[in-house]
Amino acid sequence: MIGEEEVLSSLREFASRHDPVPPAVLAAARASLAWRNPDAALAELIRDSAASRLIAVRGGGPRLLTFLGGSLTIDVQVTTGSSGTVEVVGELAPALPARVVVESPGGTYETAADPQGRFKITGLTSGPVRLRCEPQDEGGFAPVRTEWVQL
Repeated sequence: MIGEEEVLSSLREFASRHDPVPPAVLAAARASLAWRNPDAALAELIRDSAASRLIAVRGGGPRLLTFLGGSLTIDVQVTTGSSGTVEVVGELAPALPARVVVESPGGTYETAADPQGRFKITGLTSGPVRLRCEPQDEGGFAPVRTEWVQL
């Protein structure tokens, strides 16, 4: 009689040979576990200009995103350059200095928001990303991370 473990092992081997998981999916799954921060509030995407029909009619241009998490609002402008790299320019409200990290399966990109809450990150690649914001001063706001969005 064949045991349950032998059947599962045989099915895993068959699936890995005939329908392997794409490397980008595996990298994204591993990265999402590595970046988990249960203490950070989740910022929800509340506005995305890509969802607007008017933007599609007018053609290209920067994509505007707004996230809301706890007491923090994160406004982001996303621009794709001619070389395919992505630039993210953003602003935090309330305006406070903070550490801002863009997380993606390809790596992390870190910068600092100035005292007016402004930040900029260049050289990103298209794909799934999320932002993580941590205040530099105690009492500014609770750490926040956005939901994943496709750039």
